This record gives sequence, structure tokens and C-alpha cells, in this order.
Amino acid sequence: MIYALLILASIIGISVSVYFLRKNLVVIREKNKKEPKAYKRGMNYVLTGLWYGYLIIFFVGLTVNNIFFG
Repeated sequence: MIYALLILASIIGISVSVYFLRKNLVVIREKNKKEPKAYKRGMNYVLTGLWYGYLIIFFVGLTVNNIFFG
């Protein structure tokens, strides 16, 4: 039962991470219209991608760990 709850929590975590990633990309796109420097516009995407990539990989690892090794 505990493994099912962990898998459910990790699937919810993945979906919330993807939702907020898409939401933040829209915010960054709007914010970048006012930013004149190209490297700052690019860094917004890079740092957001790193953060949400980390979160998604964490939740995928949690799911795989509980399915195959739980």
C-alpha cells in the first residue's frame, strides 16, 4: 500500500512540475520581451530548464524505484 501511495505522489509531482514548467515558460517569454541583453534572455530559459529538469528526473526516479525495486 505504501508503494502505491509513493507512486501516486511521484506521478502527481511529475504532472505539477510539467504544469508549472509550461506556466513559467510563458512568463519568461513575456518577461524577455522587455530584456535588451541576449545572454540574460537565454539564461532565464537555461536556469528554468535545469530546475524543472531536476524535479522531473527526481520524480521519474522515484516512480521507477518504487515500481521495480519496491
